[in-house]
This record gives sequence, structure tokens and C-alpha cells, in this order.
Amino acid sequence: MTSATTAETPEQIVGDLIDAVVPTDQHMLEVRHVAKVLGVTDRAVLYLLQDRKLGFIRTGKRGYRIPRVILTEYMMRNFVARELTEAEQRLAATRKALQMAERQLAKLNARIEEAELALRDEESPPKGRSTQTVLVP
Repeated sequence: MTSATTAETPEQIVGDLIDAVVPTDQHMLEVRHVAKVLGVTDRAVLYLLQDRKLGFIRTGKRGYRIPRVILTEYMMRNFVARELTEAEQRLAATRKALQMAERQLAKLNARIEEAELALRDEESPPKGRSTQTVLVP
């Protein structure tokens, strides 16, 4: 088992989650172990088995064993999909924030240009006829 600080890949994280509940030498997991790993109830695991979303081996009329490999594959599919969805949502939010920042920047640039034009108009000499009186000797 790797420590939480060194687990970097999804495979390591999933492996650590399973190892925290079940010893590494145990290859067939009970419903209660799977429930604890997934953080759900035993009933929720039974629904996953019933819906064929999680593979199992039947060990009697009501007994089930879930191979460690099957649980790992299930968690990887769902872990990676969830991480990808979250990353896509963060990317969309970042793009939206970028668009808003670009609009604000365009508005600020327009205001700066207006201010520069106003300053140039104040500094330039008046055009047309002069209102100054010129004395001719």
C-alpha cells in the first residue's frame, strides 16, 4: 500500500482505497467490504450486482463474492469518468471567466482611448479663427 502523499495515479489511489479495507492477499471480497470501499450501503452494492454494473461470483442462494480485480476495474471506470467530468466543468468555468475578463479589458481599453482623445483635444490649439485681438501699428 502506498501512502496517501505518494499516490499520484488513479490506479494507486484506487489500490489504496481497497487496501485500506481489505488485506492485499484477499482476492475475493464480500459485499460488506465492497460497500465499505465504495462508501455506500450493502444494499447499494447488491443493486450494483443486480443491475450487472459490478461483476460477481455467486456463492450460494444469497452469497456473493466480488473479485478484487473486478472492483478495481469498476472503480477505475467511475473514478476516471468523474475526474474527467470535474475537469471539464472547471475548464468551462475558466473559459467563462476568461471571456468576462476579455470583455472588461475591452471596455477599459475603450475608456482609455476616450480619455487620451479628450486630453489631446485639450492640449491642441483651437482650429479656425482666432479670438485674439491683434494690434496693428
